[in-house]
Amino acid sequence: MGRTAEYSVKGYVYQFLRYLNEILDAGAGTTVTIEGAIEDIDVNAIGSTTAVQCKYHEQAEKYTLGKIYKPVLLMVEHFSQMSAGSPDVRYRLFCHFPGSTGTQTLTRTDLDTIVATKAVGLLPIVNRVKPGTDLDDFLTRFEIEFGPSVEEYQVAVLAKLATKGFSAADIDAIIYPAAFQRIVDAATQSSVVTRTIDPAPFIASLKDVRRVTFTRWTRELATRAQIFKRLRGELKDALDRNSRSRYFVIDPDTVEDFDKDIVRFIKAFVEKYSFKYLHDNPPLFALTGPYDVGSLQVRLHDAGVKCATGLIGNAEVRLAELLRKPMIQRKPKVMLEFRLRLAGRNGLGNLGADRPDELFLVNVKEDDWGHSDINVHRFEIDRLSDLEYALQLRREYD
Repeated sequence: MGRTAEYSVKGYVYQFLRYLNEILDAGAGTTVTIEGAIEDIDVNAIGSTTAVQCKYHEQAEKYTLGKIYKPVLLMVEHFSQMSAGSPDVRYRLFCHFPGSTGTQTLTRTDLDTIVATKAVGLLPIVNRVKPGTDLDDFLTRFEIEFGPSVEEYQVAVLAKLATKGFSAADIDAIIYPAAFQRIVDAATQSSVVTRTIDPAPFIASLKDVRRVTFTRWTRELATRAQIFKRLRGELKDALDRNSRSRYFVIDPDTVEDFDKDIVRFIKAFVEKYSFKYLHDNPPLFALTGPYDVGSLQVRLHDAGVKCATGLIGNAEVRLAELLRKPMIQRKPKVMLEFRLRLAGRNGLGNLGADRPDELFLVNVKEDDWGHSDINVHRFEIDRLSDLEYALQLRREYD
């Protein structure tokens, strides 16, 4: 990851952490909105709103006034547009600059300097500030809060989670990543209403979480080592059993270098979990979308992995043919007719009674094969190496 992209990711993590922190701190009658009507986070208490904008400047050497022109101007613009009788709004700039701590206000001279900027990129905002805006009143509502680093902030948020009655053994690997992902999901909603959380039910719902949540954000979390350890432990029993039906539904279009890595990944899985005569129920890999499953079958064949595809007459897939058990030759050496099932997901339809013991959804939010009576494991990954590590196909995580 390039440095600029890394800083952007940390900026999002910082915002999500502040959002979770506000949820954990909220009192009765308070709701919290991410990507709010005013700022990154709107904390809506009875009779007042605190609008929080988050900025992460890890790469900056130190805080200077010039680095906060834009967020301040956006807040001034909003303040200037408020009509008489509008709800009481307070503005807070939550930002990280190395070496800066505590809180700080702006002087009137500071604010006059910001509003008088001639920077081309900021002039449209300046021009939207209503003439005659009471800047002194704005200053009484505005405060800068210097926050800790992302890493330090995660530690602080984890400590607050520990005060909410969760099992200490679950916080790092289950509760924290689940809470974080729910915030990410909320941030993508289209309306302010669906981006708004009532803290008490949100916290209570986390107590029902039982499984590890693995998403694209996992590697950004301070507890990623604990998450992987717990996840690998949860999967170990299901993977170690000999006769176990395991179905994978994978979206190839959302995995980086999928076409380059998929043969190596499948071969590694088969060689560990589908190689002896007791492995009489080979895994099924079902790929969504228009992926060329036939070409993949050829590549796997050339790599020494025989597949069942369920194809009849090279035209149509029959589920009964795809899911049948392989014939097994025990002498002179053990040989399975096939070690893998491979198909396009779109043509398979409903499984009926042929439910798997374990269903792995990879970058697939929901699938008709999911059922309350089976184990459903959900993964959001950028690369297959994430899945390889979780499934214990590699020792190290990179």
